[in-house]
Amino acid sequence: MNSMNSSVFRRARAFRALVGISMLALSGVAMSAPTLVGTTTNASGVDGVVVGSVTYDVTFSTSSFHSPFTKDSTAAPAAAALATDLNMLTVTGLSFGGASGFACAATVTFVPCFIYVGSSNVGRAVDSGNLAVPPPPPQVSWGGNVIFGGPQLAPLGCPQGVPGDVMCIEAANWTAVHGGVPEPATLALLGLGLVGVALSRRRLAR
Repeated sequence: MNSMNSSVFRRARAFRALVGISMLALSGVAMSAPTLVGTTTNASGVDGVVVGSVTYDVTFSTSSFHSPFTKDSTAAPAAAALATDLNMLTVTGLSFGGASGFACAATVTFVPCFIYVGSSNVGRAVDSGNLAVPPPPPQVSWGGNVIFGGPQLAPLGCPQGVPGDVMCIEAANWTAVHGGVPEPATLALLGLGLVGVALSRRRLAR
Protein backbone atom coordinates (compact mmCIF):
# COMPACT_ATOMS: atom_id res chain seq x y z
CA MET A 1 0.00 0.00 0.00
CA ASN A 2 2.79 2.39 0.90
CA SER A 3 4.54 1.69 -2.40
CA MET A 4 1.27 2.39 -4.27
CA ASN A 5 0.80 5.69 -2.44
CA SER A 6 4.38 6.60 -3.15
CA SER A 7 3.92 5.88 -6.86
CA VAL A 8 0.75 7.99 -7.02
CA PHE A 9 2.53 10.80 -5.20
CA ARG A 10 5.45 10.70 -7.62
CA ARG A 11 3.11 10.81 -10.61
CA ALA A 12 1.16 13.73 -9.19
CA ARG A 13 4.39 15.58 -8.49
CA ALA A 14 5.64 14.96 -12.04
CA PHE A 15 2.30 16.18 -13.45
CA ARG A 16 2.49 19.40 -11.43
CA ALA A 17 6.04 19.96 -12.67
CA LEU A 18 4.95 19.46 -16.29
CA VAL A 19 2.07 21.92 -15.84
CA GLY A 20 4.47 24.50 -14.43
CA ILE A 21 6.89 24.03 -17.31
CA SER A 22 4.06 24.36 -19.84
CA MET A 23 2.90 27.60 -18.25
CA LEU A 24 6.44 28.97 -18.43
CA ALA A 25 6.65 28.04 -22.10
CA LEU A 26 3.33 29.74 -22.84
CA SER A 27 4.49 32.86 -21.02
CA GLY A 28 7.52 32.93 -23.31
CA VAL A 29 5.24 33.00 -26.35
CA ALA A 30 3.15 35.77 -24.79
CA MET A 31 6.25 37.85 -24.07
CA SER A 32 7.11 37.92 -27.75
CA ALA A 33 3.72 39.26 -28.92
CA PRO A 34 3.75 42.86 -30.24
CA THR A 35 1.52 45.49 -28.63
CA LEU A 36 -0.10 48.36 -30.50
CA VAL A 37 0.38 51.90 -29.18
CA GLY A 38 -2.73 53.89 -30.04
CA THR A 39 -5.53 52.38 -32.10
CA THR A 40 -5.65 50.51 -35.39
CA THR A 41 -6.85 53.67 -37.18
CA ASN A 42 -4.55 56.04 -35.27
CA ALA A 43 -1.38 54.09 -34.51
CA SER A 44 1.55 55.92 -32.93
CA GLY A 45 3.86 52.93 -32.46
CA VAL A 46 4.33 49.25 -31.76
CA ASP A 47 5.94 47.82 -28.63
CA GLY A 48 7.71 44.47 -28.65
CA VAL A 49 9.01 44.33 -32.23
CA VAL A 50 11.65 41.59 -32.36
CA VAL A 51 14.53 42.04 -34.80
CA GLY A 52 17.06 39.25 -34.60
CA SER A 53 17.41 38.59 -30.88
CA VAL A 54 16.62 42.13 -29.72
CA THR A 55 13.22 43.48 -28.72
CA TYR A 56 12.36 47.11 -29.51
CA ASP A 57 9.62 49.56 -28.69
CA VAL A 58 8.92 51.52 -31.87
CA THR A 59 7.46 55.03 -31.92
CA PHE A 60 6.39 56.68 -35.17
CA SER A 61 7.64 60.24 -35.66
CA THR A 62 7.05 62.97 -38.25
CA SER A 63 10.00 65.05 -37.04
CA SER A 64 13.04 62.89 -36.28
CA PHE A 65 14.99 59.72 -37.09
CA HIS A 66 16.33 57.46 -34.34
CA SER A 67 17.37 54.04 -35.61
CA PRO A 68 20.26 51.66 -34.91
CA PHE A 69 19.93 50.29 -38.45
CA THR A 70 22.48 52.33 -40.36
CA LYS A 71 22.86 49.94 -43.32
CA ASP A 72 20.29 48.45 -45.62
CA SER A 73 21.46 44.96 -44.67
CA THR A 74 20.29 45.57 -41.09
CA ALA A 75 17.33 47.79 -41.94
CA ALA A 76 15.81 45.14 -44.24
CA PRO A 77 15.01 42.57 -41.51
CA ALA A 78 13.79 45.40 -39.27
CA ALA A 79 11.39 46.51 -42.00
CA ALA A 80 10.16 42.96 -42.48
CA ALA A 81 9.57 42.53 -38.73
CA LEU A 82 7.70 45.84 -38.42
CA ALA A 83 5.55 45.10 -41.49
CA THR A 84 4.65 41.68 -40.09
CA ASP A 85 3.59 43.20 -36.77
CA LEU A 86 1.56 45.98 -38.42
CA ASN A 87 -0.32 43.35 -40.41
CA MET A 88 -0.80 41.17 -37.33
CA LEU A 89 -2.22 44.13 -35.41
CA THR A 90 -4.44 45.12 -38.42
CA VAL A 91 -3.21 48.72 -38.47
CA THR A 92 -5.04 50.82 -41.07
CA GLY A 93 -4.02 54.34 -40.09
CA LEU A 94 -1.12 56.34 -38.64
CA SER A 95 -1.34 58.94 -35.92
CA PHE A 96 -2.16 62.35 -37.35
CA GLY A 97 -4.48 64.26 -35.05
CA GLY A 98 -8.04 63.33 -34.25
CA ALA A 99 -9.35 59.89 -33.43
CA SER A 100 -9.12 58.44 -36.92
CA GLY A 101 -5.53 59.35 -37.81
CA PHE A 102 -4.37 59.28 -41.44
CA ALA A 103 -5.96 56.49 -43.50
CA CYS A 104 -3.33 54.25 -45.12
CA ALA A 105 -5.44 52.15 -47.49
CA ALA A 106 -3.76 52.01 -50.88
CA THR A 107 -5.23 52.33 -54.34
CA VAL A 108 -4.02 50.75 -57.55
CA THR A 109 -1.90 53.81 -58.39
CA PHE A 110 -1.06 55.28 -55.00
CA VAL A 111 0.39 54.21 -51.64
CA PRO A 112 -0.36 56.87 -49.03
CA CYS A 113 1.75 55.76 -46.04
CA PHE A 114 5.46 55.09 -45.62
CA ILE A 115 7.47 54.49 -42.44
CA TYR A 116 11.25 54.83 -42.70
CA VAL A 117 12.95 52.10 -40.72
CA GLY A 118 16.66 52.89 -40.98
CA SER A 119 18.63 55.98 -40.03
CA SER A 120 18.22 59.23 -41.95
CA ASN A 121 20.53 58.12 -44.78
CA VAL A 122 19.11 54.61 -45.27
CA GLY A 123 16.22 54.39 -47.70
CA ARG A 124 14.47 51.30 -46.35
CA ALA A 125 10.81 51.78 -45.50
CA VAL A 126 7.59 49.97 -44.72
CA ASP A 127 4.73 50.84 -47.08
CA SER A 128 0.99 50.57 -46.65
CA GLY A 129 0.00 48.69 -49.78
CA ASN A 130 0.78 46.48 -52.70
CA LEU A 131 0.39 48.51 -55.89
CA ALA A 132 -0.46 45.42 -57.95
CA VAL A 133 -3.23 44.02 -55.76
CA PRO A 134 -4.28 46.46 -53.01
CA PRO A 135 -6.75 45.10 -50.46
CA PRO A 136 -10.19 46.72 -50.37
CA PRO A 137 -10.40 49.64 -47.89
CA PRO A 138 -10.24 49.87 -44.98
CA GLN A 139 -7.87 46.89 -45.02
CA VAL A 140 -4.17 47.59 -45.39
CA SER A 141 -1.40 45.21 -46.41
CA TRP A 142 1.94 46.44 -45.04
CA GLY A 143 5.13 45.44 -46.84
CA GLY A 144 8.76 45.81 -45.78
CA ASN A 145 10.54 45.72 -49.10
CA VAL A 146 10.52 49.37 -50.19
CA ILE A 147 13.88 50.99 -50.97
CA PHE A 148 14.38 54.66 -51.80
CA GLY A 149 17.65 55.41 -53.58
CA GLY A 150 20.38 57.58 -52.13
CA PRO A 151 20.66 59.64 -48.96
CA GLN A 152 18.13 62.23 -50.16
CA LEU A 153 14.98 60.78 -48.66
CA ALA A 154 11.57 62.37 -48.95
CA PRO A 155 11.01 64.65 -45.95
CA LEU A 156 8.94 63.51 -43.00
CA GLY A 157 5.45 64.83 -42.75
CA CYS A 158 1.87 63.71 -42.28
CA PRO A 159 0.15 64.60 -44.47
CA GLN A 160 2.19 66.14 -47.23
CA GLY A 161 1.16 66.93 -50.75
CA VAL A 162 2.08 64.96 -53.83
CA PRO A 163 0.66 65.54 -57.32
CA GLY A 164 -3.04 64.77 -57.12
CA ASP A 165 -3.01 63.32 -53.60
CA VAL A 166 -1.58 63.52 -50.07
CA MET A 167 0.59 61.06 -48.19
CA CYS A 168 2.00 60.38 -44.74
CA ILE A 169 5.74 59.76 -44.30
CA GLU A 170 6.96 58.91 -40.81
CA ALA A 171 10.11 57.50 -39.22
CA ALA A 172 10.30 54.53 -36.87
CA ASN A 173 12.20 55.51 -33.72
CA TRP A 174 13.61 52.35 -32.14
CA THR A 175 14.26 51.87 -28.41
CA ALA A 176 15.86 48.58 -27.35
CA VAL A 177 13.94 47.05 -24.46
CA HIS A 178 16.19 44.07 -23.73
CA GLY A 179 18.62 41.77 -25.44
CA GLY A 180 16.15 39.18 -26.56
CA VAL A 181 12.91 37.34 -25.96
CA PRO A 182 13.46 34.05 -24.13
CA GLU A 183 12.63 31.05 -26.28
CA PRO A 184 9.90 28.80 -24.84
CA ALA A 185 12.35 25.88 -24.75
CA THR A 186 14.77 27.98 -22.69
CA LEU A 187 12.03 28.86 -20.22
CA ALA A 188 10.99 25.22 -20.02
CA LEU A 189 14.55 24.21 -19.14
CA LEU A 190 14.67 26.95 -16.52
CA GLY A 191 11.41 25.69 -15.04
CA LEU A 192 12.71 22.13 -14.98
CA GLY A 193 15.82 23.31 -13.19
CA LEU A 194 13.75 25.17 -10.59
CA VAL A 195 11.61 22.08 -10.02
CA GLY A 196 14.76 20.03 -9.49
CA VAL A 197 16.11 22.55 -6.98
CA ALA A 198 12.82 22.55 -5.09
CA LEU A 199 12.73 18.75 -4.90
CA SER A 200 16.32 18.63 -3.71
CA ARG A 201 15.59 21.13 -0.94
CA ARG A 202 12.56 19.09 0.17
CA ARG A 203 14.65 15.93 0.38
CA LEU A 204 17.30 17.72 2.40
CA ALA A 205 14.64 19.10 4.73
CA ARG A 206 13.52 15.53 5.50
